[in-house]
Amino acid sequence: MMNHESELQTLLISTINGLKISMKSIMKEQGIPLSPLYFMILKRIHNTENCTANFLADVTEKDKGQITRLVKEVIAEGLVIKRPNPNDKRSQFLQLTDNGLACYMALENADKAVLKEMRSEVSDEELQQFLSVGAKMLTKLNAINHKKERG
Repeated sequence: MMNHESELQTLLISTINGLKISMKSIMKEQGIPLSPLYFMILKRIHNTENCTANFLADVTEKDKGQITRLVKEVIAEGLVIKRPNPNDKRSQFLQLTDNGLACYMALENADKAVLKEMRSEVSDEELQQFLSVGAKMLTKLNAINHKKERG
């Protein structure tokens, strides 16, 4: 009898690792001395109006101290700036600089090319079914994790 749960775990971990390796390679080729996590941070900042470090900590489920360090590094690299939050003097909004936007767009385009190649032998219908099943499983996993956090 096959152990589908183990196969699922291996597939997901291998896919994530493969995507990380691909992004590391792309970043190295582009001369960007950061890790794939920074790409995800830049992506969140780009896609979120009035993004704050607290928001990044919440959506990435990373420690606020780790997010603070990551934000300091992307600021030091000239990819992000802070601007005042007019509604809360204690927080600041994060915004990509022109250099940060150019960096993000180059990485985003390279990432999309890898994802397109990765699914090149998968039909739109197969992908839609995979995404639908994956969304159901992720919803269940999130419910399990939130129940453990409360319990």
